[in-house]
Amino acid sequence: MYDYHALALLLADAAVLAVIIVQPLSRRYDDSDRGHGTVVRLPPFGRQSLPRAGFFLVVAIAVGTILVVARHPGVTQLYHQALLRLLTWLIRDPPLVSAYARQLVPLVPAAFAGYLVTAAIVMPGTIGRRIMILLHAPLFIAVSLLTDCLLGLAVTALHIRPWPAPLLSMYLQYFAGYLVVFRLFFTSHQLPRLTPVPRRPRGHLRDNLTLILCLLSATGVVFAATLALYQVIGVGSVLGPVILIPVQLGVIDVTAVFLIGVQRAGGRRPGPPAGRPPIEVIIPAYNESVCIERQLRSIDRAAGRYGGPVRVILCDDGSTDDTRALAEAVMASFGYARGIVIQGEHAGKSKALNLALGCCTADFVFRLDADCAIDQDAFVYSVARFLADPRTGLVGALHMPKEPYTTWLHRMRAFELFYSFGFLRVAQSQVDSVPCIPGSFCGFRREAALAIGGFVTGMYGEDADFTCGIVRLGYRAVIDTRVVSYEDVPTTVRQLRVQRFRWGIGGRLVYTRFVPFNRDVGAPGPRFWFQMTRGAGTHMMVPAHVFLWLMSLEWAIIRPDVHHNLGKWLGFLLSAQSLALVPKFLVLAYYRRLRLLPWALLWLPFEMLKRLFLLEALLAYQMRPVKPPLPVRGRFPTWRSMLRPWRPSAAGNAGA
Repeated sequence: MYDYHALALLLADAAVLAVIIVQPLSRRYDDSDRGHGTVVRLPPFGRQSLPRAGFFLVVAIAVGTILVVARHPGVTQLYHQALLRLLTWLIRDPPLVSAYARQLVPLVPAAFAGYLVTAAIVMPGTIGRRIMILLHAPLFIAVSLLTDCLLGLAVTALHIRPWPAPLLSMYLQYFAGYLVVFRLFFTSHQLPRLTPVPRRPRGHLRDNLTLILCLLSATGVVFAATLALYQVIGVGSVLGPVILIPVQLGVIDVTAVFLIGVQRAGGRRPGPPAGRPPIEVIIPAYNESVCIERQLRSIDRAAGRYGGPVRVILCDDGSTDDTRALAEAVMASFGYARGIVIQGEHAGKSKALNLALGCCTADFVFRLDADCAIDQDAFVYSVARFLADPRTGLVGALHMPKEPYTTWLHRMRAFELFYSFGFLRVAQSQVDSVPCIPGSFCGFRREAALAIGGFVTGMYGEDADFTCGIVRLGYRAVIDTRVVSYEDVPTTVRQLRVQRFRWGIGGRLVYTRFVPFNRDVGAPGPRFWFQMTRGAGTHMMVPAHVFLWLMSLEWAIIRPDVHHNLGKWLGFLLSAQSLALVPKFLVLAYYRRLRLLPWALLWLPFEMLKRLFLLEALLAYQMRPVKPPLPVRGRFPTWRSMLRPWRPSAAGNAGA
């Protein structure tokens, strides 16, 4: 029934494609960073540009329309023909092969290929770089065909009922798309050098096993629910692949529920400590006269509840308003804490933090952004975490928007914060996979901060980089919901745009410094191989998600039938988003914020805005040059450079 020579060639092709895709992910090649140690020096990023993002969407619509309207043969027909030839070559049972291939809906390969073509047209870069981007499209099509062939082989060899095959195919193709998009990003953009912070071995076996078991259980639950849904909407519909996005979120939510269950079974959180060691609070401030008084008074109240020595060090980063005068006046009226103001040179937040850190002497330090305020128990329970477990290197808080909520953006940000810090990151703490302890409230051990060289300068995301650096030394990062921090949130769409643009760039820069695909850099814990990879992939996949939604919409409009039309597309969109909101509703109920529920109708527009701003961030990266006449040379990784073991540079070690 099988041609084993064909199978051997197919497996050899799989090995070659795996090397082509996975090998560059290790970043074993020179990068564009001219800094050293904790200093990053990259070419400046492009500015936010709605016209550029709009151009991307216009080109995406045009490319998607061409793929949908093309007939005689159409895109799906061409894919099915290629798949049939490969399967017939491999499996000597034409009726079985035809029955299997007819069920597959190749919308995912079409959408990813369309995205890669669009990226080659829109991304800033030389002709050589555009060609290199474009070559990722046939690479992904080859991977998709190979995936479907191997799946067909498994279905026939294991005698599995073929009707779930389309769903399995989409899952596998989506995962392959993740890897291809990572490859595109790592090899096409100018990125910072790998972290110089040494990795100290620490046991991750329990964390890894716990997360893997919870992930497998959650995937089984969500997969079963998805199969039931597919029987309702029709497995052969082009609307089916659109559910991949909410399915991914569903797996994360169910995994978090299992992890919280494990956490609750593991014992109680530490109570207020008997001892109250000295602590210090560092604050970078630039033109914060509006909020600095409220923050400092909240610190003084927390110091009173804490009962131990509390010293505040505020670094005025060259403010042009009366931030310094206000801070000094409030500090003079402190009833429990004491404080000083030191002068910076308007060199950026990270340098201001490093100046303040250099003045610290206490074992435990808290970093707060100037626009935040803290609850009176913040120091009590965070210090308890440090004293209860010497492995705890960082402690984060439950972040909440300052009240009263006056705009719809306040409510949407409340949705995000309660769901993220009150649910997801609490679960992630159980397996030490919290990707970032934000600067709005971050407690840490001073000796660990000094060991990594302090805060990185020259790039966004210094708080995430700081978190990853400290945990590389063998420490853990935890979130305690009894520690509460109140932060300012964007009140206008313009402010939201600036914030998400900065976060989109910073998150991906940090991830590339700690990339888990490099055995010398990536720590084996769940933070790196799962959580940060998933988070970075979600950002990088935004254009692919946009293309997937656009193509399914165009298919419903241009080529409608009883299975996929505009009405069903809209109904499916609203149903999927409603299901994604269920966990957020439950979290709001737990934290007694049900008054926010009527605002849930604005969640979909909010999500669309965030995706647009992340797309702007992706389009702002500078591209690697490709030197003619051989596009594969220049700054693109060579086989020799990829196979050469990576070692931190001497300058990087000295800077650390």
